[in-house]
Parts: sequence; structure tokens; C-alpha cells
Amino acid sequence: MAENNFSTEYTNLRLLHTSRYGNSRVFTATNNGKKVIVKTLKQELANDAACRASLKEEYETTSMLDNKYIRKALDFVQIEGLGDCIIFEYIEGKSLAEHVRVGTLSEKQVKSVLIEVCDGLTYLHRNGVVHCNLNPDNILVTAADSRTKLIDIGVPETKQDADRELLIKEMEFVAPEIIKGEDIDSRSDIYSLGKIMEFIGERNISKQFGAAATHCTQFSREQRFDSISDVRSAITKSHSIVRIIILAVVALILAALAFIYVPKIKANVEKERAERMAVDFAREVEKMQAQLPELCKKYALKSIDEPLAVDWSEDSLAQAENLVQFLAMDEYRRQALGVLHDQGLAIADSRRADFDRLLLEEFKTSTDSIAIQMRSAIEEPNDTVLLQNAKVWFGQRQ
Repeated sequence: MAENNFSTEYTNLRLLHTSRYGNSRVFTATNNGKKVIVKTLKQELANDAACRASLKEEYETTSMLDNKYIRKALDFVQIEGLGDCIIFEYIEGKSLAEHVRVGTLSEKQVKSVLIEVCDGLTYLHRNGVVHCNLNPDNILVTAADSRTKLIDIGVPETKQDADRELLIKEMEFVAPEIIKGEDIDSRSDIYSLGKIMEFIGERNISKQFGAAATHCTQFSREQRFDSISDVRSAITKSHSIVRIIILAVVALILAALAFIYVPKIKANVEKERAERMAVDFAREVEKMQAQLPELCKKYALKSIDEPLAVDWSEDSLAQAENLVQFLAMDEYRRQALGVLHDQGLAIADSRRADFDRLLLEEFKTSTDSIAIQMRSAIEEPNDTVLLQNAKVWFGQRQ
């Protein structure tokens, strides 16, 4: 829209902010039913040629930018009673300064905001634009999705020379070269970003970016980071180092606890396992002892007082010897030999083959059951004698 043609499309003008030391005022307004931001000069500067030129330059700079981290400039118009105005998109949210002062951002969110600021600045610098006004008030965090938006880009605000000393005192986020009126470059924004990190750290939200902030805020720009990409890497690295340190401390604590408690836990587990296996083994031995009399009873067999020389088959004799070795203890040895000898002598020739077959089957069932248990057994110093004998027997059977 051409200058000196007042726009009537903007209604419901409401003053939002007046720059204390700068040249501008900011209003909200409605355009075609949509809320927008209107930036214009202070009333006393509305006809100042230099200020008007600066405002127009800001619009020309920002209107060419299209990035999700940059507030969009929509138009440059004249509004009756205000004069020259830049129309910006309206963003629902709060400034980083507000969030930091009330502590509404977590450290994770602060880190995310700083990284998005870096990404927005990277876009500006690639397009030959230096922000110049970077400070916590000019970084908005959207209410809907906590997305970062950079505002007031392009031209550093200055006022009359009479206020310059006061202005400089207040411009803690402005690079020294801007204050001195020297040429500026991307490192001027790096200085401001470092000051923002210091501002965040002073409010005890996050002090993990101290080293990066110090590098950013060197008085001489040659001693600062060369690019915003380097700053972004430093921010990410700072966060990673903190996390690595935390993980390392946790790992050391866990290792110490493991060193103290794991051997005890393992010893208790193995002790319980050995005790359980001893009980199971004793139960199997008792079961084997009970099986032979039951077989004898089933076939109406009986013992006789005087042993007779009756030959067993080789398999039967081998199993009898295995059983003796298996039971091993003197009491079990005596019982086993007695049972085997007596029952063997009492078997009539016509029934001996059947009995041998049944005896072998029952003995195999029991030994297989114990062999399965022994296969996973580990030698323990607190094994019972019975369990030790079982392990020795099983080892000989392999």
C-alpha cells in the first residue's frame, strides 16, 4: 500500500507495549477478523525522517524472511493517528524473559528454546541478516506448542544522544561493537546469545551453559565463536556432558552396590539351590528304596535266611553295583545290598527274568530323574555328604 494513504482495515487498536529507550510502540489490532501486531513509532517521532527510514528498513528486511522460528512481517501501511506501521503476525505466547522470571520452563525446555534460537539465527545469517536486537524480551515462546519465535529483527534501536548514556547502561544484551557504532556481523548476535545464557543461569534455571556463554561474550569479537553453528554444538555438548556425568555417577553407585551385595545375593541363591537339591536327592533315594519292596510284594516274593548261590544276569549285577555306588553311605549300602541279595535269591528261575526287567526299569527311571538334577548341579562347599556322593556318582556315569 502506498504511503500517505491511510488504511482503514485495522480496527480495535490496543496499546501493548512502548519501548522505554527505543523508538517504537506496539499495538494489537484486528484485520479482516484476524488479530495482528502493529509496530509504529512513538508519537513524537512519527515525522522523524531517520526513524521512519529505520522502520521501513526493518520491514524490508523481515518481509523477505520465511522461517518457522521468525515472526512474519505481513505488510507496511499507514494508519491514521499512528503513521507508518509494520503489520506482523500475532503470536499467542510469552517472552523468554517472562518465563525465566517466573520459572515456568524446565531445563529441558530452556535447552530446546536455545537450540531453536540458534536455528533461527543460522537462517538469518545465511540470508545476510543480523538480528541486532536479540534479548529475552525479543524471543517468544508460543503457548500452543512451545515453539520459539524471534521478533524485532534487523535494525538496532537508538534514541537521541542526550539519552545515550542511559541507553548503554540498559543494553546489557547488546554487543560492544553495536554500542560503539562499529560495523556488525553474526558475532554480534553470538554475544547477545551468550548474555541470554548468562541471564538464564543467574535465575538458577540452568547453569550448564556457563562455558559456552563465556566464549560467546568475549569483548573482542575475534575471541568469540565463529558461527552460531559452533554455539549450537557447544549448547548440545554442555547438555550431553552433564548427562554423561550423571550417568557415570549413577553407574559408579550401582557398581559399588553390586560389589557389596551381589556376592552375598549369589551366595544365598546358591546355598538355597544346594539345600533344595539335597532335599530332592534324598527324596529320590527314599523313592528307590521303596520301589524294590513294592516289586517284591507285587510278585509275592520273600527273603530267606540262608543265602543261596543264584547268579544274576550281567545287567542286573551291573545295576546293583551302580546302586551301591550311588547310595554310597554305609547305611544305604547295607540296605541296598541286603535288598538286592535277598530278593535276588528269592526269585524262582521261572520269574527271575520278569523281575530283572522290572527292577532295571524302575532303577533307570530313578537314576534318570536324579541325573537330570545333577546335570545342572554346581559343587558347593556346604553340600551334604549325600549330595556330594550323588554328584560323584553322576560324574562317573558320564
